[in-house]
Amino acid sequence: MSSHDEVARRPDARSALAAALKERLRSEPLARVTVTHLVQDCGLTRQAFYYHFHDVQHLAAWVFETEVAEQVRVEARHDAWADGLVRLLGYLRENRTSTAAVLDGLGRAGLERFLFRQMRPVTAAVVREVGGGGPRRPADHELVVDFYTSAVLAVVLRWVSDGMVADPYRLVGDVELMLHGSVQESVQRLDARACRTVA
Repeated sequence: MSSHDEVARRPDARSALAAALKERLRSEPLARVTVTHLVQDCGLTRQAFYYHFHDVQHLAAWVFETEVAEQVRVEARHDAWADGLVRLLGYLRENRTSTAAVLDGLGRAGLERFLFRQMRPVTAAVVREVGGGGPRRPADHELVVDFYTSAVLAVVLRWVSDGMVADPYRLVGDVELMLHGSVQESVQRLDARACRTVA
């Protein structure tokens, strides 16, 4: 392996490129950031950049996805999900440029699929905790988790498309208020239906 290959594969190369991109985005739009700028900023070669990413937009999407995943999955517990959602909204608002870049790159459908995958484990934890483990039937359990994940995601995506102006704490408080009791009621109704079907 050549020394250039070793530099390109350096474990911190992605992190260095991500830090350089985030610094650039403080003062200029993503469309003006070039690979040349980034490799000069962090002392890497173009080969190192292209070893990890196809282009600057791919790097922006990777940064966004990596950091959003961390924000959402910090604590996948019922008593911490609201704090995690506030952190997610705060991250999206503080990184508007990356969020806009990912929307452009992935499209709304791609962003929705990504966020759904990240948020689903958190919702599953809420259903387990509030719903006493969730519905007995596996199909009903999946339905409840998917339904509430989609509901929360719809609120988040609407907030993003509206310019992220509403206060995250207020928004999450509203979501929490709407979910309070409704998860448990859904689980009870589905379990009651399952019992009637068996009987």
